[in-house]
Amino acid sequence: MKISELSQATQVPVPTIKFYIREGLVAAGQRTARNQADYGTAHIERLALIRALQDAGLRLETIARVIRAAETATEHFLISAIDALERPVHSEVDPASPVYAEAQHQVLALIKRQGWKLHATDISVRDAIKALTVVRHSFPHEEDSRLDRYAQAAEMLAVHEIPDGLEESMASDAALRYALLGTVLLEPFILSLRRMAHVARTRKMAKTRPSPRSRPPTTKRSGRKE
Repeated sequence: MKISELSQATQVPVPTIKFYIREGLVAAGQRTARNQADYGTAHIERLALIRALQDAGLRLETIARVIRAAETATEHFLISAIDALERPVHSEVDPASPVYAEAQHQVLALIKRQGWKLHATDISVRDAIKALTVVRHSFPHEEDSRLDRYAQAAEMLAVHEIPDGLEESMASDAALRYALLGTVLLEPFILSLRRMAHVARTRKMAKTRPSPRSRPPTTKRSGRKE
């Protein structure tokens, strides 16, 4: 198809497609004449990936980093792409602090207990260490058993979000879009579900025991004798 047909099929303006090609985000079409090129399904998939990630709120520079990481991956393209979605930590974290060292020890021990094939250099692991460092400032004695339960819940989500045979059933860009959107789009929803569960559990517990605010006020007795 011509670039005008590609634009019509994807609802992406021609100038935008040309910009993506210049930036290396979309492959150039197969040249058919001096000023013409042919585009195919792979171009549609790539433009759909970019559009979906933009709709998810990612900036173009982040999308470019994700795509380039996937294209130059030395391991698995999904691993490189997900790792490129590095999350900033809003609090300052000192990697030389004892708190950071303890958080690092806990995260690496957690990975070992879960049997996860992860490396200390993985960005997702480094993000977890930074996040736990912030947690430990307020909860210095966070129990390993509690972290294990979070990890088990996260593994159940991963099995659901990246099912077996994902690559065999989809083209690489379609699989990448599926996995990344599951990571980016659903994170706020998952956090909202967690808060909903907290509210629901609190209300359920409130039925079994009265809230301190619902108890009738006690009348103070006077020390005077009648």
